[in-house]
Amino acid sequence: MTAAAVLVTAAALATAVHTLLTAQGAVSLGTAALVLAGVPGGCWASSGLRHARQRAQSVRISPTQFPEADHTIRRLSVDMGLARTPDAYVCPASGGQRAWAAGHGRRGYVVVPSDLFEAGGRLRDPDALRFVVAHQLGHIAAGHASFWLRASTALGRLVPVLGSSLSRAAEYTADDHAHAHCPEGVHAIRVLAGGTRLYAQVNMSEMAERARTDRGPFLLLYNLLSSRPANTKRMAALRDRTRPGRVFL
Repeated sequence: MTAAAVLVTAAALATAVHTLLTAQGAVSLGTAALVLAGVPGGCWASSGLRHARQRAQSVRISPTQFPEADHTIRRLSVDMGLARTPDAYVCPASGGQRAWAAGHGRRGYVVVPSDLFEAGGRLRDPDALRFVVAHQLGHIAAGHASFWLRASTALGRLVPVLGSSLSRAAEYTADDHAHAHCPEGVHAIRVLAGGTRLYAQVNMSEMAERARTDRGPFLLLYNLLSSRPANTKRMAALRDRTRPGRVFL
């Protein structure tokens, strides 16, 4: 992913500079440099505020708050070879909120939506939560939460398909980490399609098969522009471990 980040950054910078210098009413080289230099600064400020929001508003997972989840996160962090256990938070589930991982500076952290827990705070589906957490820790282990990779992805979004393809590849990598450390929780991927209340009714094999049969120009365009792999493609990749996830087609 580091090599990919470098390539994305270089391609995005070259395209952005060319556009700024050759478009109608083109700006000077100095102005173009200032605009591009502002992207990393904007990413740094954005990540800092995003982290601050969790620290100020969300419940931090600890041995005394959501102890089952805390044990899961600590154990997975050791198993995955992380130098330190990332901070983890529970946020209110609303509008299809997903778990996610991020970082600011050298501090990685994980956010888990509240609907993965029962009313009393116990885990609704321990294996599913373990898979979800392993996926997010996989992002951190693979360096996806690092500042430079996030900045390169932001620059890559200046070029259609380029930045989104890097994001999709990162999701497949995190899925690989999750499957390696919690294969028994792979059914958690169904939450993305059916939500926490209906995911047990989702037929993973049937959805995975649609990755092979569903075709069409608008479906292709949607997949190319999306920052996440289609649920059908992710399920297909998790079902058949002999093939890598399909980033493009």
